[in-house]
Amino acid sequence: MTHSTRTISLLLLLLSCTVATASDAVKTGIDNMLDTDCMLLRNKRITLVSHAAARTRNGRSTAEVLARRTDLQLRRILAPEHGFYGVIPAGENVANDSIQGLPVLSLYGASRRPDRSMLDSTDIVVIDMQDIGVRSYTYISTMTEVMDACGEYGIPVMVLDRPNPLGGMLVDGMVPDDSVRNFICRLPIPYVHGCTMGELATMLNAERWIAHPCSLTVVKCKRWKRSMRWEEIDLPWYPTSPNIPSVAAIRGYATLGLIGELGLCSIGIGTASPFTVLGAPDMPSDSILPRRLAHYGISLMPARFTPSVGKYARTVCSGWYYSVTQQERWRPFLAALAIVERLQTLRPSYLDDSIATSKTGRMFIKATGGPSILSAIVDHAPWEQQEGLSVRGVAAFLRLREKYLLYP
Repeated sequence: MTHSTRTISLLLLLLSCTVATASDAVKTGIDNMLDTDCMLLRNKRITLVSHAAARTRNGRSTAEVLARRTDLQLRRILAPEHGFYGVIPAGENVANDSIQGLPVLSLYGASRRPDRSMLDSTDIVVIDMQDIGVRSYTYISTMTEVMDACGEYGIPVMVLDRPNPLGGMLVDGMVPDDSVRNFICRLPIPYVHGCTMGELATMLNAERWIAHPCSLTVVKCKRWKRSMRWEEIDLPWYPTSPNIPSVAAIRGYATLGLIGELGLCSIGIGTASPFTVLGAPDMPSDSILPRRLAHYGISLMPARFTPSVGKYARTVCSGWYYSVTQQERWRPFLAALAIVERLQTLRPSYLDDSIATSKTGRMFIKATGGPSILSAIVDHAPWEQQEGLSVRGVAAFLRLREKYLLYP
């Protein structure tokens, strides 16, 4: 075989491998929409609910893709918490803005539900947001409010679906009390719900969890399976908010986010590793941790870190690195309760009867979905009781969601 023949053969082999890889690749809703040349959106006036983390496989934002097309008209963008670029800190109001002449209107400011003026001259509302799979992360609440408004105003909705970065198998944490409805607990679903945005949209619409169900189309992902970890789907992670720069931070958020609501310690906000460390200046990192942490799939290793912001800004904290070591056994909600149980013994004066009426206590109640978990913690209830509370309503939810699952 000549040198040139060998070179051509090698090139053909590389091309065939590339084609095979591309044909096996997971595609998101926006990529599937582009594969059809946006046929369902042609000649329509569009209001887009999205952010910069919602991108195609080649890295272009959905907003950029739709804005550049001449066969449709992108009228405006509605931005969720953290703003279009995902840089506004959690809980801070997002101001109206503009991008290349397009108005960007806030859905996390004076109002979290679009009014009629925000949907003026709109033929269809397209929702494309990368969620993280945890109930308290507010993008699913924004989607819920948008769908309700569109149902009221008679505007159809299209959800461009994306994989759940925590996968579709893991479901953990109690379903909220009927009396608890707030923006970090908007839907009656477990804390870690194991659904995509498209599945949740279908469910909340059909189950009438909104006052005004809408005309809904979901553009599915292609080749995504519920068992897939994010690392298996060959998609880069674009930060969805300032403290979710990586999938490791998402896994940490699912556990440490609850601990952060109580204010017991730093959870790494203001460090290079948000939601992957926890501790305080007076925390003995060599203290014995509950054996059940390993049973719930996580590991805590001694660490020291210095947050740049927050309660312990510019102060060296001792504590632990958080990591998921056994994905198949991972129970993030229960792991959070197990850590709180240990922190309670290390800092006993902090969690007393007054915590329930404090700001941190109220936020914890909102995040967990009711007062029962916090009451059990304060009362030093047996672990079996806390474990039972944590799975309340989960079995019924799993039965319900079977009707709405879009992926095997």
